[in-house]
Amino acid sequence: MTDAYGQGSGKEMMKERARSFGNNELRGGYRLYRALLPQLRKYGKLFSMGYAALIAATVMNLLKPWPLKLIFDHILLDKPVPQQIMIPSSLADHEKSTLLALLCAGIVVIFFLEGLFTFIRKYFMAAAGERAANDIRQQVFGHLQLIESGTGRSADFIVRLTSDIDSLKLLITQHIQTLVNFFFTFAGIGVTMFLLDWQLTAAALAVAPPLYLISLYYSVKVARLTRRRREKESEVASLVQETVTSKQVVQAFAREEQEKELFAEETGQSLDAILEATKVSKGFGRIVGVMTAVGTALVVYFGAQRVLAGFITPGALIVFVSYLRDLYKPVGGLSELMIDFSSSLVCGERVADLLETRVGVADAPDAVDAPPFKGEVVFEDVTFGYLPGVPVLHHLSFTARAGERVALIGSSGTGKSTVVNLLLRFHDPWKGRVLIDGTDIRRYTLRSLREQISVVLQATLLFHRTIRENIAYGRPAASLGEIMAAAKAAQVHDFIKGLPGGYEAYLKEGGANLSGGQRQRIAIARAILKDAPLFIFDEPVAGLDAITEAELNKTIDRLMEGKTAFIIAHHFSTVIKADLILMIEEGRVVEQGTHEQLLARSDRYRDLYDLQRMEPLRTG
Repeated sequence: MTDAYGQGSGKEMMKERARSFGNNELRGGYRLYRALLPQLRKYGKLFSMGYAALIAATVMNLLKPWPLKLIFDHILLDKPVPQQIMIPSSLADHEKSTLLALLCAGIVVIFFLEGLFTFIRKYFMAAAGERAANDIRQQVFGHLQLIESGTGRSADFIVRLTSDIDSLKLLITQHIQTLVNFFFTFAGIGVTMFLLDWQLTAAALAVAPPLYLISLYYSVKVARLTRRRREKESEVASLVQETVTSKQVVQAFAREEQEKELFAEETGQSLDAILEATKVSKGFGRIVGVMTAVGTALVVYFGAQRVLAGFITPGALIVFVSYLRDLYKPVGGLSELMIDFSSSLVCGERVADLLETRVGVADAPDAVDAPPFKGEVVFEDVTFGYLPGVPVLHHLSFTARAGERVALIGSSGTGKSTVVNLLLRFHDPWKGRVLIDGTDIRRYTLRSLREQISVVLQATLLFHRTIRENIAYGRPAASLGEIMAAAKAAQVHDFIKGLPGGYEAYLKEGGANLSGGQRQRIAIARAILKDAPLFIFDEPVAGLDAITEAELNKTIDRLMEGKTAFIIAHHFSTVIKADLILMIEEGRVVEQGTHEQLLARSDRYRDLYDLQRMEPLRTG
């Protein structure tokens, strides 16, 4: 039945929310199970030992009030020991002081064993959970390396790799075992209380149904708020990363205050989400406290009446009251645990989302390691674009023979960088093929393909590591002598030796403590050291002075002898030495040949060449 506004009753709405929440939790739990089971299965023995210790500790917890019951009923009130209590008759008939001492010793033993089993449980669960979480983090990091560039925001990936996995670790090491503990505790206490007095047990459980319904209501709200909080945290992290990495742009445009205001706005929204989730969670905790107090009062009231009526002993009432805390801990704690569960599950779903993100390019199932390349490269009717339906290259075809130097020229945005991206298999063509030595490069594993290609990019990328590690990035096992020889060839050795620490000097992130020319020369040294059969240069001497450019051009000439090289160039000092020049416009090769051939037959090439030769005269 619905009300005047077409809304269902409050109970129906709560049931619908519960069904929706349950379905979402089941779907999320199944996704996590499917994504993470291989990592968890490796530590099955540790988890099993942890759960065995958990059950043993639960049994010890159930035994805690019984020595006190025997002391109260049998020793203080001189009542006979019930037959259900399995105490040898010889011990039961002993004098009370001896039995009292034995029962007190039993209390110590029970508490000691519970502490021992709890320690074993925590140790094995922590060992298994930490190892599993570390494996999951390694799995996620490895998957991140395969995701296509431009997919998602890198700062969001960092949040998922760090704090989301930390929250997922809590699910593995704490929340699940707490749920198992609640189940065994509730079942054990419930059965024991029922055997002692079923009517008093019913009074104790009277508050359980409303607690459960209230927990569902709050769990739905907290799950929604947690997802919103995580999204806001990712947005804040993305904003921080963008601002820090673009610091020079921010300063150059004097936008510091505007960035601070934007950051304050984003962090304010994140703070609101955190405070709202905290308010809901703490409010729920207070409701649970009141409900359990009501249950305790009911048990004390009806229990005292049943003691006075002679239905149960005072010791039995003590057992009931002692059990109440542990009984309501699963009932009320299960409700609060569902909130923690939903929070961790949201984080787990975000990790699963990342693991399910499609990689840009992957090895074919039957891929093989590439043999040593001779160096012939063929683009055969290649069409490709970065956006669906918007091709950058159109039916592009050319052949670079082994050992040739190929220059790619043309205006910005015509597809020059796309050609080398396809050669490196950062992407695969929509149509056509890229072949090396007559074989489609999709037949080779990515690692074996890229290990035979050296790259120098115009936007030089250096790591926050030592200069030695940066130069040896393509050949980590290279000796210091080989590294120094490569640095000398790149005209950067003297500069490195002058730094505090020399080759062991650490670079700032991105090589920020070096000039653009110094970064470029270190990148060239890295390519020289790798010494692969295929080279890709994207404006290798851009940003260098004329003297250094001339010296490095000589080094590059020697380096490329007998190797196939692709050079994206705008400076004709590099272009004129090429064996094959490809002039690309709108994703097509419109002219190709040597420098002399193109000067003789191509008006476009000649105009471009004359324009660049006249540029120094105009600027001078």
